[in-house]
Parts: sequence; C-alpha cells; structure tokens
Amino acid sequence: MRIQFVINNARRDLLNSIYKIGPFIISIIIGIGTLVAMINFSENVVKDIDSQAKEMLGADLELRANHLISDDLLTIFEKEKSELAKQYNFASMAFSPKRQASRMVDLRALELGYPFYGSIELSPQSAWQRWEKEEQIALVDSAVLYQMNLSIGDSLRFGQTTFEIAGTIKKGVGQSAIMAAAVPIVYFPFKYLDSTGLIQKGSRVNYRYFLAYNDTTNIQNLINQQDALLEEESVRAVTSENNTARIGRFFNDIDAFLKLISFVSLLLGCIGVSSGIFIYVKSKLKSIAILRCLGATAMETFMIYLLQILFLGLIGGVIGSVIGVVAQFSFPALFGDLLMVELSNSISFKAIAIGILLSVIISILFGWYPLLQILNVSPIYVLRSFLLEGNTVHNKKLTFLLFITISGFVLFFSYWLLEDLTKSFLFLFAILVVLLILGGICFSLITVLKKRDLNQLSFSLKYGISQLFRPNNQTLLLGTTIGLGVFLIICMLSIRGILMDKVSDVGNDGSANLILYDVQKSQKAKLLDMINSEKLAVEQEAPVVTMSLEYLNGETKKVALKDSTKNIKRWIFDREYRVTYRDHLKPNEVTVKGEFVGKSSINEVVPISVSESFMESSGLQFEDILVFNVQGFELKTKIAHVRKVDFARMEANFVVLFPAGVLEAAPSIYVFALNIKEKAKIAQIQNRVIAQFPNVSAIDLGLIFNSINEILGRVSFVFRWLGGLCIFTGLLVLWSFMSIGKYQRKKEAGVLRAIGAKKKHLIRISLIEYFSIGSISTLTGIILGWIGSWCLAYFVFDLPFYIAFKESIILGGIVILMTILIGVLFMRSLSKVPSVEVLKEE
Repeated sequence: MRIQFVINNARRDLLNSIYKIGPFIISIIIGIGTLVAMINFSENVVKDIDSQAKEMLGADLELRANHLISDDLLTIFEKEKSELAKQYNFASMAFSPKRQASRMVDLRALELGYPFYGSIELSPQSAWQRWEKEEQIALVDSAVLYQMNLSIGDSLRFGQTTFEIAGTIKKGVGQSAIMAAAVPIVYFPFKYLDSTGLIQKGSRVNYRYFLAYNDTTNIQNLINQQDALLEEESVRAVTSENNTARIGRFFNDIDAFLKLISFVSLLLGCIGVSSGIFIYVKSKLKSIAILRCLGATAMETFMIYLLQILFLGLIGGVIGSVIGVVAQFSFPALFGDLLMVELSNSISFKAIAIGILLSVIISILFGWYPLLQILNVSPIYVLRSFLLEGNTVHNKKLTFLLFITISGFVLFFSYWLLEDLTKSFLFLFAILVVLLILGGICFSLITVLKKRDLNQLSFSLKYGISQLFRPNNQTLLLGTTIGLGVFLIICMLSIRGILMDKVSDVGNDGSANLILYDVQKSQKAKLLDMINSEKLAVEQEAPVVTMSLEYLNGETKKVALKDSTKNIKRWIFDREYRVTYRDHLKPNEVTVKGEFVGKSSINEVVPISVSESFMESSGLQFEDILVFNVQGFELKTKIAHVRKVDFARMEANFVVLFPAGVLEAAPSIYVFALNIKEKAKIAQIQNRVIAQFPNVSAIDLGLIFNSINEILGRVSFVFRWLGGLCIFTGLLVLWSFMSIGKYQRKKEAGVLRAIGAKKKHLIRISLIEYFSIGSISTLTGIILGWIGSWCLAYFVFDLPFYIAFKESIILGGIVILMTILIGVLFMRSLSKVPSVEVLKEE
C-alpha cells in the first residue's frame, strides 16, 4: 500500500470536503465535552471529600443517639488522650420580640472547643471571640435574618431565654447550604440550655458527642472493642472515614444522574457520527470509483477515508475535552449548595486522555460500517453510476463482527459508568430492542407505502410520500436516528422528573397550614381553649408515643440480624419509633393487606398497622411478632394490617399505627394541625402559642413550602440545565445529519425541477416527507421513552414511576418542528440550483 499516496489524497479530499463532513464533528465535540466535564467534576468531588474528611465531621469521632449517653460509656471513650464537646440539637421556634415574629430553626446547643478541625465561618468574624467567652449570644443562618427582617444586634428568644444575635453563619460544619435553607441553623452556648426550658419529657433531641484524639490513637479499634456496648445502648459511632462514605453515597445519587446525562449525550454523538459518515461516504462513491480507475486499490481508498475520520475524531476529542474542562469550572457554582465540601477546580488530565481516546475509538467504531461501502466500489462505477445507488455492504461476517464489537463497546462503557454488569446488559438490551422496534416501524411504513396506489394524489403529496420509499430514501436511517435520540432524551427527562418534579407537589394536598408539635399532656386542655377562642379549625389531633423495638419474632437484635436469609435491616432495632393510636384510617391511608382493627387491649397480642413503604424497606413480613419497649413496659404486637400512606400530605403521618384502647395511659405528646384561612393571622397564633407554651413548636407550613420551593428551584435549575444540554446535543445531531444529507438531495431537486416542479412544489414535497418521518419516529421514541423510564424507575432508581408528559409533548413538538424546518430550509437552498447544472454532473 502506498502510504504517501493515501496521506496526500486524504489531506486533499478532507480540505475540499470539510464543509460537508465538518458538521458531524460537532456531535463528537458535544458528547466528549459532556463526558470529560462529568468525569473531571466527579474526580474533583471524590478528592475533595477525602481531603476534607475531618473538617466535614469537625472531630475524629462522633457518638450520637436519640437519648442521653451514659457517663460510663463516655468514660470508656475518654480514657485515651482526648477532647470532648457536646452538642444537643432539636427543632424549635425562634421568636423575635422586635418583629413579633417566629420561625422554626434547627437549634443547636454547643459546648466550647468544637469544631476541633476546620472552623465555623462567621460574619462578622469578631463574633467568634464573643462565643469563646460564652456570652449570651446566638449565631444564626443568614436566612433567619432575611426571613424575619432582623439585623446583627437584635434579639431572639428560645423558650424562656433571650439571646443577642452576634453573627451569621457563612459556612457550618457538615452542612450544605441547601440543607440549611429549609430549617436554618442557630447555635447558642451549651451552658444556657437548661435555662431555655425547651427539653422536656417526650421532646425529640439528637444528642451528639464529639471527640478528638491524638494521631496515635486507633479509633476504629476502640469502636470495635466497644461494639457490643454501643449496640446495647443504641449509640452510633461515626468516624471521619464513615462520615466521608455517607457523604459519598449522597454524591453517588448526583453522580448517577450526571453519568446518565453524559452517556445519553455520548450515544447521541455516536448516532451523529455513524449517520453523518454514512451519508458522506455515499456522496463520495463516484470519487472513489475514479480513484480506482487511476490505479488505487480498494484498501488504499478505504484508508484514505479512514484517515479522514481518524483525524476528525482526534480533533473532535481535543476540542471536546478542552470545552469539557472549561465547562466543569462552572459546576461548583451549580452543585456547591448540594454538597458539604468546598469544591475545587483541578484539571484532570486523566479525563482529558479518556475523552480524546474515546473520541478516536467512537469515530472508528461507528464510522467503520459506513466505510465498508468503499470496499465494494469497482472502477466500472464511473461509467455506470446508477450502480452506485444500490451500493451496500455485502460482507456479512464483517458486519456481524462489527455489530458484536459495537455492542461490546456499549456494554463496557455502560459498565464503566454504572458499575453494575446486570444493569449494563439491560441497558444494551434496551438499546437493541428500541433500534429493532424503530427499524421495524420504518421498514413496515416503507413496505406499506410501496403497495399503495398514489396516482390519484396531487403532485406534491404524491412525490412527498414517494420520497419515503424511493431508492436511497432517508426513512430508515433518519427515522431510527430521531427515534433513538427522542427515546434517550425522554428517559433522561422522566428520571429528572422522578428525582425532582414529583417532590414539588409535596404538601399541596393538605389543608392544614400550621402544625403545633411537642404539646405536653398537661398543656393540651389550655391549648385547645386557646384554639377554640380563636375559632380555628383543628384538622388533626394526634397523640405521639415514643418506643423502641426489643424483639422480632422472639429474637433479640443480635440473633435476628445473624440470619442473612431474612434480610432484616439493622436500623429497625436502632431507630426510635414515634407511633400514634386511633380507631380509624385517614383519607390518605389505603389498605394494602389484612384488616385494620380499631380497638384492642394490652392484655392480648396487639394487632398493629404498618405502612407499605416501611415494610418494603425494613425486611419485615406480614404477621411478624414485634415486642416494643414503651418506657420500660414490654408490649407484644403483630403486624395484622399493611396500608399505603400518602406522606406527601403535610400533617402528622406515621409508619406504625396502634388501635385505640392500648396506649392511652402511656407517656405521650400531642400534635395539632390547624387550618387558618387568614394568612396574616398565622403569625399572631404562633406568637400566642410561643408566649404561653415556650416548649411547643408552631410550624408555619407556608414558610416551609417557600423554603422548599426555593431549594427545588435551585436544584431544578441544575437538572434543567443538564437536560437542556442533552436536548441541544440531540438537535445538533439532527442538524448534522440533515446538513450532510442535503448534498445527496441536490440531484433529486434537479430532476424534479427538470420535469416541471416549481420551488413551492419542492418545499411542499420536503414538508410532507420530513413531517411524516419526524412525527412517526418522534411518537414512537416518546412511547418507548416512557416504557424505558418505567424500567429505570423500577429497576435502577427504585422510585415511583413518573411520566414527564408536558416535557414529552414540548420535546416532541420541537423535534418535529426542527426536522421539518431543517429539511425545508435545505430543500429551499437546493431549489435555487439550476436543473441543468445538476444534470450535467450526471
């Protein structure tokens, strides 16, 4: 083979035809750019989480529980050279005497010394000096000042004690900005906790004990030695390492979505590469035949065009990688509020190398089949150019080998991203099924139309429909390309809807807008008198009893968890159960299994009702026997009823429901849900409640909804931005495909002009053809996308199925419109070419 001959001809042909094949490179650039940006960002986050492990926890070890930890246990962990700081945090109301307004906050009583690593960034920073002197001050999230219209120096009252606002928290420890937006954090010195009077019997408090050790202490070994004691006292030990793992698991949810975006974008790029090269090679077959006449071998002509594809793939990879690296600089601004770490902007040369290598591989792999057409070109085609119209790839062995190779690439790449072989096989299978269905529909359309008599139709309609099944038609290739692109994008939009849009409706079904929580039994009568005096509607009154699980089917925690066949989750023993009792089901509760028993007695096995979601996640089974510890009293129960609970309804919903007649004598608190029609009156009621009952939390759901909507708006912007990128990639693929195809249509336009067709006829013919292809393939892609979304929701994300109906309609309309618009515009430009010029070329 003449190497210099191949290189010279490849360079000359590429320079002359760059405007033809150039558009397909955009598909590579966008796909590789997205992938490199995601890989680079993911590597930076993992590195940042590892490097900031201790700063995120603020200590070497944290002991946490929902009850006070015994001094004996603390003494064991303090034996080593260590420092200890306590933090008790709970939801409470912050009341502003100046504004006569209140707000629910995450109140944290914190001892001096914490954080041992990192710092709490304040504004002004001088507030930290006052904190270290243990002055009667509070450090608050800036959202508190904004929402309550307060300033530094104003006062807030928590329970029975008033604190001066000394500074705002710019950055806390182990808390993302977006998490703090819903329930803002407020710190106050631990020594004032008792004076607030907020912690009473039944109050829900998180007890956290932070410890710092010297570098020689083996913390994990210390935990392992006391593992039995920790389990016995239901205390969880958290180190900086497993805290990092927890944050890593949270990031994995975001990372999974980012990988889905990059995968979809890259697959769309692959479609653009394959279809673009296919049509480009088709337009070059006559030039290839001339080269064969001049003495070039089949392999030399093949290598001429392979070198062009390799060069364009390399250039696309380099440009795409550069764009990806630059794009990831914006990710800290997009995702910074979601994560608990300071995000860096390091450039990953590994990501760049992967991007360039993948670009070259994709160009060769997805351009190989179109290039195989070259091997069939004979020198005789110069004289008999009509034979070029039917030129196809006849080597079945090579075609099959290529199919296996591409399938292997998709499988390997999906496994690399998903890290699950089963899911990777399912993804590959889904792609093949979608291609077969789309191809089958397009082929069936061609077959049916061929058999129809079109002579009775108008000229434009007749030729418009004929374009769908004529030789070298674009129905199969364009229909499959559009359909697969729509399928992938619909899957992505639906998953975004499952992760985001579904939760935006939380609370819209409930009629209550003020929740009163932590009401003691002794306060109930007086609170009801106050509610009645204001003539307020009580939507819900629910007693809450706290208990823990002691035995499951007669087995202790240790014995039950040893049996791996039962799939029992450890947390069902560790959690604190807050249950209620009543003799009826609510409207948002539906029976799934069994029969609800409304009344029972402690003298028998109590039939309880459990939510369906709790059953599925816990590993418990219907009719399991559970023994609960209710303030030292063991109560034997049986799961006799399973119900589906709509937890989106903003009121007190419970996973475990007892019948009436069992828990009435047990220590309990009460929750009230009120419906206050006058929005302005909510603040007045809050202030009256807080003034008379400082320990009661009066939660304004309207304010909570506003905070949630703000969070959802910020997160949704990120997902919409990424979704828009995917759609933009799909439209670029469509444009690339159509722009290359216009050179094939030049001859057809010339022939139609020669037989008398006018410009308007050409545009109508093009309109009919592309509307037909666009609408059929888009509709099929949408339906298949919904099916694929259900599979992803059920098998991958384990979430309820959600159809992105509005987005699907909008996307479908855009794709159909863009298909028609691009097709008509290209035909309009070709209609200006004189028919004589086209016929002379033949």
